[in-house]
Amino acid sequence: MYVLGIETTGAFASAALIDDDAVLGYVKGTDRFSHLQNLMPQIGSIVRESGVALKDIDVIAVSCGPGSFTGIRIGVSSARALSQVLGTPCVTVSSLEALAMNAVSEAGEAGENVLVCPMLDARRSQVYAGGYFLEDGWPVEKIKAGPYMLDEFLQKAQSYDSILLMGDATDTYAEKIAELRPEGTETASADIKYQDAVTVARLGAKIYAEKGGLAYNQVEPDYMRIAEAERKLREKQRKG
Repeated sequence: MYVLGIETTGAFASAALIDDDAVLGYVKGTDRFSHLQNLMPQIGSIVRESGVALKDIDVIAVSCGPGSFTGIRIGVSSARALSQVLGTPCVTVSSLEALAMNAVSEAGEAGENVLVCPMLDARRSQVYAGGYFLEDGWPVEKIKAGPYMLDEFLQKAQSYDSILLMGDATDTYAEKIAELRPEGTETASADIKYQDAVTVARLGAKIYAEKGGLAYNQVEPDYMRIAEAERKLREKQRKG
């Protein structure tokens, strides 16, 4: 089954084409937040590289968020357009779950005992985050994915013995994380720390096999935004 993965929720857009577990084509941008200019050429490049025609793609898997609002809109709009033109079903994939899957190699032998925590910068000391165990390489949610204040999320994670932090929030809030990080916490290496279209495609294939696909007009973004009023309430509660 040919699955096209689209990832635009982070700083660098990427696209991947897989067949079962084999990666047939992959391109990742090198210019930050240049998704609008680069995504469609990237998809064209992997189609040429793989020799698989667009019309032969079985499923389009798109990372629907959370992450960059503009990036999410570009990815979702592109997936909708391709789906409508080609008549190809879509699946939406959580950027947090797909990112957690990058940790399969780094979680290593600890595997299911490592709490993998993707954290994406939501600004103002806020993160979009979740906590996952990887079971047979697939993410199983242990801390509910959602918008959190950074310290609030790290407090939730501290009950676990071994924690792997991922995502751009580990860069943005590196100093604060160093102050707050629970014991047993590591930060993922740069080569697996950020969103990637290959895991979007792989998770999308699993979702499609289990639940089927969506029509182009059913594909929706998941911004996972904290409302301003809720943010102020949380800050007030934290300060006592």
